[in-house]
Amino acid sequence: MVYAVRSFPLSSEHAKFLIYAQDKETQEKWQVAVKLSLKPTLTEESVKESAEVEEIVFPRQFSKHSGHLQRQKRDWVIPPINLPENSRGPFPQELVRIRSDRDKNLSLRYSVTGPGADQPPTGIFIINPISGQLSVTKPLDREQIARFHLRAHAVDINGNQVENPIDIVINVIDMNDNRPEFLHQVWNGTVPEGSKPGTYVMTVTAIDADDPNALNGMLRYRILSQAPSTPSPNMFTINNETGDIITVAAGLDREKVQQYTLIIQATDMEGNPTYGLSNTATAIITVTDVNDNPPEFTAMTFYGEVPENRVDIIVANLTVTDKDQPHTPAWNAVYRISGGDPTGRFAIQTDPNSNDGLVTVVK
Repeated sequence: MVYAVRSFPLSSEHAKFLIYAQDKETQEKWQVAVKLSLKPTLTEESVKESAEVEEIVFPRQFSKHSGHLQRQKRDWVIPPINLPENSRGPFPQELVRIRSDRDKNLSLRYSVTGPGADQPPTGIFIINPISGQLSVTKPLDREQIARFHLRAHAVDINGNQVENPIDIVINVIDMNDNRPEFLHQVWNGTVPEGSKPGTYVMTVTAIDADDPNALNGMLRYRILSQAPSTPSPNMFTINNETGDIITVAAGLDREKVQQYTLIIQATDMEGNPTYGLSNTATAIITVTDVNDNPPEFTAMTFYGEVPENRVDIIVANLTVTDKDQPHTPAWNAVYRISGGDPTGRFAIQTDPNSNDGLVTVVK
């Protein structure tokens, strides 16, 4: 990174200078040219204009040989070019100029290779073979290709290589052009009635095609509505980062409310309501039954008749009610005779459909 440590005057709007580097062990030296452009204010237009005149110069390397510095060729790491996706152009849009300092003495031809240039998807990046001006020909989509790796070449008019190829990395900068998408539009979860506040219920998940490491892809969840709103309009809460839904209030009673419907919203830009994009899904929470209601006989006394000398016949139906969920272990009644039949002449079986107690003669 190059920065100014103090103010200095410029004789014009542009200044050029060289940066030298030396390896203390091998005494190898390198230099690269830097072009500084003066802009009165930093605006989107000025940044674009500055990018259009930027140059990438093939670097030079020097080493000591017989007491003299000699020029050598080597690969050079070039700072990446950051290009926003969805640019409106106009196209071709100029990016940088690639140049060799040997163009003062030779007539050179420039080219770029790699995916996006001469390899699929071809033609996204083109270069003027004479001026070395590298351009992009169409809008880019980070969700399709997030980075391009090109190689720039310089040859003379006879096709002889005059510079080692240099790597050019083009990073496609993410824009917030994708809404969060829930993995399911309807989510189903359960919670036992009578659960204490803080009981885990379920997790909902949304994804965003934008960069997950940038604000564009950072999601936050919230509950927009709950139906019904009894016994409290806020029976549940959601972890805004993980999507975990837990109970936040007591009073879940299946016999009063068997199911809750929540509308969940996911918003990118860390949930920013002004700039973030949002989407919604539905969470259906079923309150499951627990055995919190005893069976109740419908009468205090039941009457029946039995013919003499008959067995295996029903002499009375004992009916009960139970507010728990029908045909579950919490609802199924079990009868037993607690007194009045010392010789064991009667038995009671449960009707699996009606839950009635069937009194029969067994001897």
